[in-house]
Amino acid sequence: MDEKIKKAEKQLSTADTVLGQLIVTNGHISHAVRTDYFYSLCRSIVGQQVSVAAATTIFSRLQDVSGLEPARVAVLTDEQAKAIGLSRQKKGYITDLAAHFVQNPAVYDHLNSLSDEDVIKELCAVKGIGVWTTQMFIMFTLCRLDVFAPGDIGLQRAMARLYGDGNPINTAGLITIADGWRPYRTVACWHLWRSLNNEPIKKI
Repeated sequence: MDEKIKKAEKQLSTADTVLGQLIVTNGHISHAVRTDYFYSLCRSIVGQQVSVAAATTIFSRLQDVSGLEPARVAVLTDEQAKAIGLSRQKKGYITDLAAHFVQNPAVYDHLNSLSDEDVIKELCAVKGIGVWTTQMFIMFTLCRLDVFAPGDIGLQRAMARLYGDGNPINTAGLITIADGWRPYRTVACWHLWRSLNNEPIKKI
């Protein structure tokens, strides 16, 4: 995977000189395919619509309380969720997700064999998982290299700074710019997030 990312960075630098300069500034970014889907999906749900610092703290508490074992997460009480810092809504989302893994630990093991569109379709059927969460899963867990998430606030900020003189760029404009990064849009996004020294944040 690392060699594929290096190839992507080289091609992106040639295709887009603005992004190329950012890649030089950031240096090489490395990511690897992850196999603990429950961990990744829980982390994404916790990170929805909160700051990176808050998400990190809440997720750490969730791990401490449950060991991130689906059977223990599935039976979190309202009191435990409140102490962890989970809203009632997110508690419902995470316990529902955990129930899927309790019923069948291999329930999503086939996802890597599906197209991006089918991964989105299947995961969006789970309560609390939407398109943004699924895009993050595809980019950071399945580590597929050609995904773009125009609804992410972090990407919007980074692209406004680099391509809009600090002015917001509408969704159509963001997509047009990102089309120039194909087939390595994910790698471009990783560098854009790195430029903010931040993690992806969902647009509310």
